[in-house]
Amino acid sequence: MGCDGMATHYRSVYRDLPFVQVVSCIDIDLGIANEAAKIFSASATADFSAALAPEVGAVVINTPNMLHREQAVAAIEAGKHVLLQKPVAANLVDAQAIANAAAHSDRTVGLYMSYFDQPLIHDLRDMISEGRLGDLVHFYARLMHKGGIVASADALEGKHSWRTSLEKTGGGCFIQLAVHYIHIFQWISGLRAVRATAFTRNLHSPGVEGEDLGVAILEMENGAMATLDTSWCANGEQMAVHGTLGRVEYSNARWLYVASREGAFKGRAIDYAGGLTTSYDGAHGVEQRIEIPPPSFGDSANPLNQHRMFLEAARDSRPAFCSIESGVDDMRVVSAVYESARTGRAVEIKRDKI
Repeated sequence: MGCDGMATHYRSVYRDLPFVQVVSCIDIDLGIANEAAKIFSASATADFSAALAPEVGAVVINTPNMLHREQAVAAIEAGKHVLLQKPVAANLVDAQAIANAAAHSDRTVGLYMSYFDQPLIHDLRDMISEGRLGDLVHFYARLMHKGGIVASADALEGKHSWRTSLEKTGGGCFIQLAVHYIHIFQWISGLRAVRATAFTRNLHSPGVEGEDLGVAILEMENGAMATLDTSWCANGEQMAVHGTLGRVEYSNARWLYVASREGAFKGRAIDYAGGLTTSYDGAHGVEQRIEIPPPSFGDSANPLNQHRMFLEAARDSRPAFCSIESGVDDMRVVSAVYESARTGRAVEIKRDKI
């Protein structure tokens, strides 16, 4: 459901896995649905009810944020396995409604978080759990692209996208981009964010109702800090985790810099030789640079591909790797960030169900 955008990058997973048969491609633009259907010899339609047909076992939802609640709840209640594109919904109330439906289903219901395709993310969790970075002190993420400027120019010419609408998106660049790293940092560390301080601005995208620049500082439950920088008016990406015994820094989805006092580490993607060096503040692990390009979104041979993992879990009646409830927790953080930006004060991240 929703055959354009990100869906174009992962169609091949559904084409290549032998235990999967795509029966319907659904899109409000019938031309896009027809284009996708040709890949699978499937039917094409603009009617969502096709997703609820008896022969359908699983529904993959790749539609705009404001449609997630209606479509996901309908599919879940119809007894389908469901994979939902992040974020869970445009707002926390809708996200919790989807989670409530999932909690009452015996089917596999999960959230598509593309960064978990990357073996590096799983290696970082292993390094942290083994104590190779020591006590965690700081997390940093910068995720930026110029999509807001492009969408703004189109909107000012009368070609509006749902991403330019505050109501339909739920915000701007922060809700769309930061959920990746909110989820990653909490997952690799096992720590929850408990307080948020944030600023949002729209600097260069007048046709966009939400922010094109958002910065948040999160306090984690162990006292560590996480800084999240997002933008739709600049580009670049970086992720870093710093601890008392080591650090990792990953730049522009290509180069990893890793250092640890705890010696060598060999994971799925990280092959760190170890070693010690000294400076004015004592002994440190030797820094090593490793080239780690991300896998293709459509690589069905990647055992960590999130579409493959969902399909295998649905086939085997197992829970999804990324649960809807974990995505709801991302939305709790996003909501606190936006409240902080509106009020100019730090906001506690509440985890009471709505």
